[in-house]
This record gives sequence, structure tokens and C-alpha cells, in this order.
Amino acid sequence: MANGDKPTVDEHYIPQMYLKGFSTVKTSKKPNKETAYIWQFNVKSMQQTKVPVNVCNICFEKDLYEIRDNTGSIVAQNYIERIFGLIENNTRRVINSIIHKSQNEKCLNCSRVFSEEDKSYLIIFLTSLLYRDPQTIERGIKFLEEKHPNIDRREARNFTLMNLLPLNIDPEWDKNTIIRSAVLMFDNMFLQVGITDDDIIITSDRPLIIWPSNGKISEYKPQAVAFPLTSRLVLYLYPTDIIKPDERCCFFKMNDQYIKEIQLNTAMHAQNWIYSKNKLSDDQLKIITEARVRMEH
Repeated sequence: MANGDKPTVDEHYIPQMYLKGFSTVKTSKKPNKETAYIWQFNVKSMQQTKVPVNVCNICFEKDLYEIRDNTGSIVAQNYIERIFGLIENNTRRVINSIIHKSQNEKCLNCSRVFSEEDKSYLIIFLTSLLYRDPQTIERGIKFLEEKHPNIDRREARNFTLMNLLPLNIDPEWDKNTIIRSAVLMFDNMFLQVGITDDDIIITSDRPLIIWPSNGKISEYKPQAVAFPLTSRLVLYLYPTDIIKPDERCCFFKMNDQYIKEIQLNTAMHAQNWIYSKNKLSDDQLKIITEARVRMEH
């Protein structure tokens, strides 16, 4: 995230503010600085790193979101990065509020704990995660190069960034970008948060889990969405059509089956890395192995 007047070069496609929810934060006395450490597991080698790593050193590429002119110079440095920073700051506030409410017994049986503004911030954040990673950006570039053989890579990359990501430059342009259109996919969905008693929820470098439409609801509306929110919380989204009014409690305690399913699906969706607050247990390793075997068949 862009920090004041100092340009950001290492631009994170999985935000540090999100990864901190799965990390252990340590504070050094001199200087008084917080550092978040997270365990990572490589799904290609099926190996866990020997020690936890600093979240600022993972899930980034240099100048990932920078637009360049025909000389190769960066134009409006960190503009997109700053937009993401605004989204992340608002989302951090919402997540902190969810954490607080999940620890309040009075909130656990409430059917309304999310304001419409809170829902909007969460949905924009989730949607941005679908398109801001290097692989998705590269697919957009390749698509344009195939469709337009005369376009050069710089132009294809600039156009991809302008169409995939929120720029807030022009309202008419913004509403036609892919990310703005994709937000509608999550419109009119009911939000629930699953709670665990221990730090056993894992996440990955592709943390958003979407079950496609089965045709019964809408061609474009997912059956369900799951998103590991912190090491103890999971956000679920369901079409309001399939959630009965008497089931619309915003919080619920996750049983063993729910916990296994979210770990299994997180491992299946991971591109390269799985992240966890604690070193993975033998049971978690078995679940991850099962998930990756499924991916091969």
C-alpha cells in the first residue's frame, strides 16, 4: 500500500493488512515497530518453510500496478496502489468491527450486524482480489495481444490495468471496468461469519472461493462464496433466495465439518502458497494433501 509521499515499489496483490489476520505480530523496542510473521506452505513442493516469514516479503511484485508511457517511464506513480490503499483501509475497519462483534455474546444471535456500507467495502475488496494478481493481469495482456496483433505489450498492459482495476478517474469509464461489473455478481447476497475457537483457519495466494451457479438461482450468481477472514473467522456469502429468514443469523460456530471443508477448498484454490498463523498440524497436512490429489484428477 502506498505510504504518504514515499513511493511504493513492492506492490502487494495479497494485501499485508489481510495477511496480518493470519500472522503473529511482534513488536521491537528500538525502534518501536510491529512486524507480522506468517507460516507458508508451498503446494507445488508440498513443503512448509522452516520458519515463519515477514508478510511484507511475500505476495508482491515490483511496480505491479504502474502504467507507463511510450518511453517506459511510469505515469502517475502509485495511483492504482493508492486506490487499493483506500479500499484496504476501509476493509480493515470492517474486519476489525467483525472481530469485535464476534467476541460479543450479544451480537452472536443478531440477524443484522453489517451496514450496507460495510457490505459494500467487503464486496469491493473481495472482487479486487479476483483481478489484481499477476497471473490474472498477464491473462488480460495475452488476450489483448491475441485479439490485436499490432498492439505492443506496454499498451496491452496499460489497457489491462485500466480495465481490470478500479481507477476512480471517470465514473462512466469506471462502471464499465471488469471489476465494477463483477461487483454485481455479489449483489443481494446474505453475509454470514463462521467462528472457530482456535487459530486454525488457513488462507492462500488465491483466497476467494467461489462455487459457480448451478442454474437454479441465476446464471451469474454464485451458489456460495467463502473467504477466510482471519485465523478464526470465515466470511460466507449466499444468495438471499436460498437462506431462510429463520436461518439469517450473522454469526455461527463452525463445526469440524465446516472447518475441514474450508481448509480443503482453500488448499484446492491455492495457486502456489498456503498461509497460516501456526505451523500446520498433521491433520491439516493430510487435508492439504487430499485437496491437491483431487486437483490432479
